[in-house]
Amino acid sequence: MLRWIKAMFLLNIILVPTMIFFPAICWLIAARPDPDVAVVLFFFAPLSAGFYVLVYSQWSSAHAWNKMGRLRQWREDHGGFACTIPRACGWLLYGIVGSFLCEVAFAAAFRFVPHCESRLRLWLAFFLFAAYFPLVPTWLWRRRHV
Repeated sequence: MLRWIKAMFLLNIILVPTMIFFPAICWLIAARPDPDVAVVLFFFAPLSAGFYVLVYSQWSSAHAWNKMGRLRQWREDHGGFACTIPRACGWLLYGIVGSFLCEVAFAAAFRFVPHCESRLRLWLAFFLFAAYFPLVPTWLWRRRHV
């Protein structure tokens, strides 16, 4: 059990900062584009987008209840752990799958961009908009249902 806890702790030390700073990493890589790195970014971006969707969906709900002065009742009023944890996992899954689908649609649409010297740099610059697009519906949902 202790070995598993240490492994999860190390994994979180590596993954959470990477997911948080992923947009900045993409912009830094866009300065010196590399096709191999772009493929890695393509497959890691949904994890980062899912993380941000999860954090925003839970934070905005709790923040709204905090404004009402009922933060201590938030979990009980939302069904307890049995309902809030699966709902949070659903938001995470939506962020991951939605981001991946948006990236695939972006890659398919980007094929029509004329070939030029800075095409990869352009792809990396606009890639983040596709990768983090699931945050827009999350924001709209939370604005309406909180």
